Amino acid sequence: MVLDDFISKAVTQHSSDIHLVIGHAPFYRIDGAMCSLDDIRLSADALEKIMTLLLSDYQRKVLSDIGDVDVAYQSADHRTRINVFRDHHGYSMAVRIISSQIPSMEDLFLPGALKEQIEKEHGLILLCGPTGSGKTTTLAAMINTINRKKNAHIITIEDPIEYMYQEADSSIISQREVGIHTKSFSAGLKAALREDPDVILVGELRDQETIQMALMAAETGQLVFATLHSANVIESVDRLLQYFPTGHQAQLAYQLANSFEAIVSQKLLPRKKGGRVAAFEVLLKTPATANLIRDNRTFQLRDYMTAKYGMQTMEEAIKGLQARFLI
Repeated sequence: MVLDDFISKAVTQHSSDIHLVIGHAPFYRIDGAMCSLDDIRLSADALEKIMTLLLSDYQRKVLSDIGDVDVAYQSADHRTRINVFRDHHGYSMAVRIISSQIPSMEDLFLPGALKEQIEKEHGLILLCGPTGSGKTTTLAAMINTINRKKNAHIITIEDPIEYMYQEADSSIISQREVGIHTKSFSAGLKAALREDPDVILVGELRDQETIQMALMAAETGQLVFATLHSANVIESVDRLLQYFPTGHQAQLAYQLANSFEAIVSQKLLPRKKGGRVAAFEVLLKTPATANLIRDNRTFQLRDYMTAKYGMQTMEEAIKGLQARFLI
């Protein structure tokens, strides 16, 4: 399959993404920059052949109804996440290369405070950042650490399944894909609460019902990991509230203040020696930060994000990477 050839080339060139567009050569994202490595130009027929092999009838229907669909694809050597979307060219694809090995928390230079958070028995750990900032990889490192070090039943609800976990002797992992194993994030989360989980990973908080159920699970005994598309920690809190009508935001703020343990925002930066490294902004739950969220005074949170409590702003995170000569 020609897609496998593109993926192999991407891996060889240490590319994170491939972009396939009708009438253009494939573009590869290497260290954050786009470049073309091929002379060929993709035809509509070539892209249609790839889609025929990639998409199930269900995924075809989603693409037809919504205009885009996510699908996981396993090439001969590597796993990928592919977004197929409709545009003025007809259809295009964005292919994300997923590492065959789940990195450790040490590999990713995760702050020590996050290593402490995964020891918690319950609560919400929310990871934020723009698309392509490495949220999925960070979560995979944290989940895999729990998998290896704790006795737990872990349930993931993903769209699509990206990293494949190898079960340890002490843990069980149930990975469920939206559209294949469950109807939606909210339906999968609702079912998970009846399946005796210790840890739940929700791929994305994208609607009121999923947010409410994630908070309820975190309050009632599960350790819940979730992602949200937002630029920073403070914006993530405000964005969660904005999913709800004004009259319900105070109640949601109260639930969030009670249930969260950590809110983390990350961005990828070019490394001095090639590749990219993540910088992490970290907000942890303390009586002060919980009260600020409860009282809808999120604009004051930065004043309390100090190293004394294991927290850091994005500016401090970047300075830390510079001090270690990583960027």
